[in-house]
Amino acid sequence: MREIEFSADRLISSLLKLSEREPVCLLDSCGVSYLGSHLLIAGIKPLETYKITNNDARRTLEFLDDKFSESGSAFIFSISYDFGLKLENIKSRPKEFSAFGEPDVYLAAFDCLIVHDYDTGATRLTGNEKRFDEIERILRERENANFEINSIENSVVFSNFTPENYIQTVEKIQERIRRGDTYQTNLTQQLRARLPDSLTAQRIFWHLRKSHPAPFAAFLKRESDAVVSISPERFFKIQSPKSEVQSRIISTSPIKGTRPRGRMPNEDLKLKRELLDSEKDLAENTMIVDLLRNDLGRICKFGSVTVEKLCDLETHPTLYHLVSTVRGELRENTKFSDILKAVFPCGSITGAPKISTMRIIDELETSNRGLSMGAIGYYDPSPKSQVSSQEQFSTLDFGLETWDLSVAIRTMVVKNNEAIFNVGGGIVIDSVPELEYEETLVKAKAFLQVLGAKL
Repeated sequence: MREIEFSADRLISSLLKLSEREPVCLLDSCGVSYLGSHLLIAGIKPLETYKITNNDARRTLEFLDDKFSESGSAFIFSISYDFGLKLENIKSRPKEFSAFGEPDVYLAAFDCLIVHDYDTGATRLTGNEKRFDEIERILRERENANFEINSIENSVVFSNFTPENYIQTVEKIQERIRRGDTYQTNLTQQLRARLPDSLTAQRIFWHLRKSHPAPFAAFLKRESDAVVSISPERFFKIQSPKSEVQSRIISTSPIKGTRPRGRMPNEDLKLKRELLDSEKDLAENTMIVDLLRNDLGRICKFGSVTVEKLCDLETHPTLYHLVSTVRGELRENTKFSDILKAVFPCGSITGAPKISTMRIIDELETSNRGLSMGAIGYYDPSPKSQVSSQEQFSTLDFGLETWDLSVAIRTMVVKNNEAIFNVGGGIVIDSVPELEYEETLVKAKAFLQVLGAKL
C-alpha cells in the first residue's frame, strides 16, 4: 500500500484524461456519505478485459465464477439488463431500436487499484506493489486536465415513445394489472441524443458529479464506448465476516417513490410532505420490498431476512426518493452465480411479480434496455485469497472480501457522438398516466441539463 498526494478532483481529472486513449474504470461516491459509501475506486491498465455475450446464461455464470475465484485480481464490471432475460429464459422479441449492442457482461481485471477515501482525504495505491511507480507516474503525467463545460451547446434528443404513446402504454399496463398479470410494472422510455464534438463523455461525467453528486456514480471507458452513471441506488452489497463464525451479509436498498425538488423552500417542503404521505408511493415501495425479501430468501438462511428501513426519505439535488433497506445472512458456499440467479435484475426496475412483469416489459418497450437498469459494481477479493502479501486490496473495506453493485439507473452510454439512457417509473393500478410520464422527465432532468436539451 502507498499513499499518494492526490485530491479527488485531481485524481478524477487525471483518470478522465487517460480515458481519452485507453480503458479506465472509475466508481465514485462523490463525497456523498450514504449507506457507507465513502470511497472513490479506480483501475487503469487492466490485466484483462472481457465483453461477454452468450445465448446460454449458464456459461456466462460459470465464466464469472471461475474468474472471481482466481486469486490476485480485483474486478470492476457492468451487467446489462437484457442478461436478466436470459437468466429467466425469456426470449426477447425483436425491437424497433437497439441499445448499441451492449454485451451481457463487461469485466475488467486489475492487480492494482487507486482508492480515495472521502472521509479522511487520503489517496492510496493498493494491490501489486510492483505496479505502484508506474501507476503514480501515469497519474502525474495527466494532472490538471480541464473538463469544465464553458458553454453548453444544444443537443437534439429523441425518445422511443411520444408522450401520447407512453401514456397509452401506462393504460395498457393498468389493464394487465386488472387481469392479474402484474401488480406493478416499471416502464421506461429510452432517450437518444446527438452530441456536439465538444461534449465528450468525460466532460459530461465531470459536470454531473459536481452538479448532481450521487453515492454510486461511475465512469467506465470501455474499448468502443463510455458509460456515465450517477446512480443513487445500491443494488446489493456483500461482505465477508471478520469472524469465521459469522455469516456473510447481503443488503439491498431499493428506491421507489419520486418527487421533484421545489424552486422555493415552501414548495420544496410541500413536495417532500406529499411524497411521505403518498399512499400510492408507499405501496409501490412496499411491493418491491416484499419482492426483494423473496429474492433474498432464495439464497439466505431461513429467518435471517429482515427489513432494516422502510420508505425513508432521501434528498438529491433535483428530486426526492423513498428508499428501503433489506438484509439477510447468505447460506454457506453461495457463489456469485447463485446470487445473480436469485436477485438479478433488481426488482425496483422490473416490478412485481418479477418474471411475468419482465415479459410484459419486453412486450411493451420498443427498445432493448442494454446497460440501463442493469448493474455496475466491483469485486474486492479477501487478502487471505491472495497469492502473496504484496497483492492485497486491503484498503477498500478493511480487508474484507466485498461485492458492491449499483442499479444502473441515471446511466448513459456514449458512442460515436451519440448518447442513450432510459428513464421510467413503477406503474400501479392508481397511477395517473400523465403524471407517470412527467416523473420520467424529472428523472431525466440532470442529463437533459448537461446536454443542453429538451425532449
